[in-house]
Amino acid sequence: MTKQFVGLLKPYGKDGVVQLDKADSEIGREIIVPEKHLRGAPFGMKVVVELSGKGIDHAYGKIAEVLGDPARPDVAIHGIMRQYGLTDAFPADVLSETEPLPADLSPDAVAEALDEGYRDLRGLNTITIDGEDAKDIDDAIDIERLENGRYRLYVHIADVAHYVRPGSALDKEALRRGNSIYLVDRVLPMLPPKLSNGLCSLNPGVPRRAMTCDMVIDGQGRVVSYELYESVIESKVRASYNEVKLLLEDNQAEFERPEWFPHVLKDMRELADILEKKRVDRGMLEFNFPETKVEMDTEGHPIAIYPSPLSFANEIIEEFMIVANETVALHLTEKKVPGIYRVHEDPDPERLFAFSRLASQLGLSLRAREGITPKALSQVLRQLKGKKFEQTLSMLLLRSLAKADYRPENEGHFGLASEHYLHFTAPIRRYADLIVHRSLKASFAKTRLGITNQQLSEIASHISDTERIAVAAERDTVDQKAAEYYQDKIGEEYEGTVSGFSKSALFVQLENTVEGAIFYRTLDGYFQYSEERLSAENGRGNTIHIGDAVTVRVASVDINRRFLDFALVRHSEARSKEEAKSIPQKSREKEAKRLSKMHKRQDKRRSR
Repeated sequence: MTKQFVGLLKPYGKDGVVQLDKADSEIGREIIVPEKHLRGAPFGMKVVVELSGKGIDHAYGKIAEVLGDPARPDVAIHGIMRQYGLTDAFPADVLSETEPLPADLSPDAVAEALDEGYRDLRGLNTITIDGEDAKDIDDAIDIERLENGRYRLYVHIADVAHYVRPGSALDKEALRRGNSIYLVDRVLPMLPPKLSNGLCSLNPGVPRRAMTCDMVIDGQGRVVSYELYESVIESKVRASYNEVKLLLEDNQAEFERPEWFPHVLKDMRELADILEKKRVDRGMLEFNFPETKVEMDTEGHPIAIYPSPLSFANEIIEEFMIVANETVALHLTEKKVPGIYRVHEDPDPERLFAFSRLASQLGLSLRAREGITPKALSQVLRQLKGKKFEQTLSMLLLRSLAKADYRPENEGHFGLASEHYLHFTAPIRRYADLIVHRSLKASFAKTRLGITNQQLSEIASHISDTERIAVAAERDTVDQKAAEYYQDKIGEEYEGTVSGFSKSALFVQLENTVEGAIFYRTLDGYFQYSEERLSAENGRGNTIHIGDAVTVRVASVDINRRFLDFALVRHSEARSKEEAKSIPQKSREKEAKRLSKMHKRQDKRRSR
């Protein structure tokens, strides 16, 4: 298949040049389009260009499609979708397979499921807790308080495998997509909406087929017994994270709910706290990065950007999903049932050693040469709590770790400090979970999964790739909206924190989580990045450290490259060239000497 790219078409003599939205490692950032291959495309438009060849100095191509005016929000998002090969449309043969499916389970369909051996759990006080905008509800919860400080936790998961059969057009398309993708302004579902938002979604007040992980958990968070089975459930309450937070934290009720509802939530929180303590004690890594929330008007223009931190209400559901995932992983491992596991390898000692050197300079204790355990890293994260560089160093630590992926072998999960882990709880939006459900159904029926180990390896590799694409595309659409938001704010000043460095620039994260760059060439003095110190120094005693507070001015915005260029306004030591010109030479020399002496004293203290 011919490689395609997305970018902005500009004149290049009588020919054209496409300036790519994202630089390519092989061809750079530009593709020349000869006049005969412009195909009538107007300059200034966002286009899809098809690579036709590479010369000594340039790559060449031809226009494949004109996406439209880059200033239009929908054009920018469609450009990102095309860049990653994403689409929101489903093939006709896939949609045709969903046509005979009902919107809901009829009484006859419920009776049929029960005849097949599904357990009738419609009498339980089942609830779902999700985001306010969520339409694809994978999971539902029941909880009972037992004697001796134990709890019975039911985690019900949508029975997607009943409707998406191996080898069907639905199955092939779901595998191709690998997962749902949550862009800043839309969802690209793995399954057609009739299933993802309808028949599979555990909506309130209607019966649904489910896969249930039924666990008895003691007061130390240990699963003392469990059962896995097919069920028919009916959600009684659909709650949001915000509603749960208000009810448990402030005793405020947003809606009229059943009398038992607040009592169930309190039991859920108590059990979640027990499970979290168990995981913390064994050394799981707790990263707490707020999501970037973008509010848009009806036309897709960003009107507000702010951090959206996860609350304890999110953590309740997360704890229940983790314990269900671990229980199913242990079950498949012990029963020797083939499946797909979520694997997080032990970190590379060399990469962690580099991080440990930086940590020691900042007064943190980490002995990377002695063998790293999750518990050792979790202690570092606790040491970071409340420090000005907490967010930045936490992100650096995360980047020092291996990336989790999917494999047919159970090799454990380092970040969760878990010996057995997989994804079972989201089959509407992850193909890995769908495979796990099929594995469970095969074990229930005492039949084979019908997939070879080689096929499982290929599936695991493919969905690991589609997950990486999803993460990149989601991030690019947020960056796109950030660039659009700041394009009319040139000259405005904001507070931020130094979040990283490269050879040519330092990066600043604003209070709303948006990041931009300050190029060293705009600063007074010749700044160079010190990787070992994780700082930038100019040889005059001026140093910029990770986590430093700064005031910046928006200097320029490139909405095609999704890039923000900042100018430094205020820092405790560094200055912009513009500001430095206004300071007398003697004053600058005096300040440089003072800073040089201060840094020497600091170096002596660090070497002790």
